[in-house]
Amino acid sequence: MENLPDDLSVERHVLLGGRARHTWYRRVTFAAICVIPVLALLNVFGQHPSSSDARADAATLTVQSPERLRGGLMFQVRVDVVAHRDIAEPQLTFSPDWWEEMTENSINPEPLEQSTSNGRVTLSYGRLNAGQKLTVWLQYQVNPINVAHRTENVLLSDGDTPIAQLNRDATILP
Repeated sequence: MENLPDDLSVERHVLLGGRARHTWYRRVTFAAICVIPVLALLNVFGQHPSSSDARADAATLTVQSPERLRGGLMFQVRVDVVAHRDIAEPQLTFSPDWWEEMTENSINPEPLEQSTSNGRVTLSYGRLNAGQKLTVWLQYQVNPINVAHRTENVLLSDGDTPIAQLNRDATILP
């Protein structure tokens, strides 16, 4: 094509004059996009679990769960109870934020009884003798629209008698 239309110039539109910095804009944009997966691998956006425990005369309560989550993430919570003395009616009571904007996929082993009161969920299990260990796994998925800071508390009790309580926080990223 020998002649360009009137509104096009050879310098700007054919030889691409004045676009020397455009290469750097593309490189910086590409690098920024590549940084996101690297940060995810370094656990900046959550997923790796942390462990917290509460010791009492009757039992030790340990909760292992991620402190930072992101929308759509499937994750597991592990709750361990080690009895130091006999516990006739072990119950785990979870604060409402464990279920707020979350999808519970499963609870293993299934509790003998499950109830709710004021948004708190209580899982009741069979007798634990001194030295026995109860491990409960809960599988969740974060709803994609969930972006918040949550308080996720767990209370271990023997019937109506509190034994140990853990107070945890979780941050949910977009």
